Amino acid sequence: MKWISLLSVLFVLPLATQSVAAPPKPSSQDNTWLVGAHQNNLAEIQSGELAARSGHSEAVRNAGHMLATDHQKLDAKLKPVAKQLGVKLPKQPNLQQRDQMKHLKTLSGMQFDTIWTHDEADGHVQAIEKTEGEIEHGSDPQVKQLAQSALPVLKKHLQVLQQTEVKIKGSKNTG
Repeated sequence: MKWISLLSVLFVLPLATQSVAAPPKPSSQDNTWLVGAHQNNLAEIQSGELAARSGHSEAVRNAGHMLATDHQKLDAKLKPVAKQLGVKLPKQPNLQQRDQMKHLKTLSGMQFDTIWTHDEADGHVQAIEKTEGEIEHGSDPQVKQLAQSALPVLKKHLQVLQQTEVKIKGSKNTG
């Protein structure tokens, strides 16, 4: 008789543990930031790899490589947190990002470098604003920590992109 009650406890215990282990529901702010940051990472990886291959200037190729590498690292930190919180991440960049990528693939030479650098700088300004908003208004400590660790990387990217824009304009004026 003792074995039967012990067995019933052993079978019921895992079920009770599973219901307690349900992921906490993130706020809409945290959810929106995770999804947007993931899509930005996907877009930056693709765009950075394209620039590393197709950039006309060495500065653009180097910036592209840095962006692709850094955004892969950021996304590797983001995905487990999103999974733990039950946030379903999209498998591709958003429509605007995909359209931008299609357009970039049609460009070459200095035109590619100029448009890529300008678009990337604009995108990083927006990403910084959204990330600062998450830090200020987010509620989940893990998501806020992700945002805090991403912010200096995004700011570094913006600075490199602005410096690259200056280099491109200088080479266009002298070349």
